[in-house]
Amino acid sequence: MANEVTQETRQTFAKRLQNARKMCGLSQGELVEKMKKLAAQLPTLYKAVSSTAIERYENGVMFPEDSSIIITLAAALGTKTDNLQRPFTVNVDCSKFEFRKKSKLGKKAQEAIKLKIQQRIEKYVEVERIACIEPKFDVDFSHIEVRTPEDARRVAIMLRDKWSLGLGPIAQPVLVLESHGIKVIEVNEDPELFDGTSNVVEGIPVVVINTNDQPVANPKHQNTPERQNLTLFHETGHKIMNIPIDVDDKERENLCNVFASEMLIPSKTFTDIFGTKRPMISSWELKDVQREFGISVRALMVKAVQLGVVTKGRYKWFCITLNNAENEKFRQYIDATAMQPLHSSRFERLVYRSLASEVITTSKASELLDVSVSELRKNLDFENDFEL
Repeated sequence: MANEVTQETRQTFAKRLQNARKMCGLSQGELVEKMKKLAAQLPTLYKAVSSTAIERYENGVMFPEDSSIIITLAAALGTKTDNLQRPFTVNVDCSKFEFRKKSKLGKKAQEAIKLKIQQRIEKYVEVERIACIEPKFDVDFSHIEVRTPEDARRVAIMLRDKWSLGLGPIAQPVLVLESHGIKVIEVNEDPELFDGTSNVVEGIPVVVINTNDQPVANPKHQNTPERQNLTLFHETGHKIMNIPIDVDDKERENLCNVFASEMLIPSKTFTDIFGTKRPMISSWELKDVQREFGISVRALMVKAVQLGVVTKGRYKWFCITLNNAENEKFRQYIDATAMQPLHSSRFERLVYRSLASEVITTSKASELLDVSVSELRKNLDFENDFEL
């Protein structure tokens, strides 16, 4: 079998295998141990190999001599055999994905996340091509240099105008971005390590958000849907705004936060609701606006002090109150979510559309969605759920 394999197939398998292993955070030796356990359980189906063989596979100098090895590799890596042999059709520069906030995210973890994102983007672009959809992104504000918060707010309002969003709440932010050509990719990682990242692939902005909303020790890092909402537009800001390279990283992040806040609730709308000058803002008002606009109370208070609606002293009091260990109930009330979790479903819709149109096979749809064929068929065969 090995003699019949082309060099291109061998190199593709080598890179796919290496990527899949790194996505799982496994060393070559650890992968071998997982294969041995599988082979011991079902020797008629699975077959283990040595670390030397894994190394040779990943270097592209050797290809598995029989299919049972590929099956074992896929099972040990929690993936499908097709994913280990799928050709590379999209060029994704993973180095452009930056994890700016959380220093705890080590290089190994960063690489694993980048490879997961890369795989998802590849499949996304592939299904668009299958469905004969050519994504378009026609926003260009490169002529506007963004150095100040006022500049960031101006670009946000210009984008709202271009997309005819008015000055009200954005009911479905993911749908808004994807309907205007921006790809939204979801990952599920430790929320204390990173919020999101972004890139440009084939001229189309790609925004990645961490949708893991599991409880964490530090309330500031709780990844509520409101926080994800802010991250969504923060990362969009990185791709849309022309921030000069001499602006330092901290200020760059602040400008993107200002842009995101303005996208979620424009300054004019904010002052219409809260007024232009207040000695304080009640928690009831803040929670009410949070529910309507999908922006957290914490982010609303930041905007209030930035716009001069409340003083820096009042904002400092708010932060001290939240950090006071005795105010757990108040903190839980402030941080409680009022939104449904964010979800991007455009990719899945395109896969099911292509399958229903008989453009792709069930096995191909299963590979793209990373679900079993039986699970996929359950979603197709509605006759089992409804009497027609």
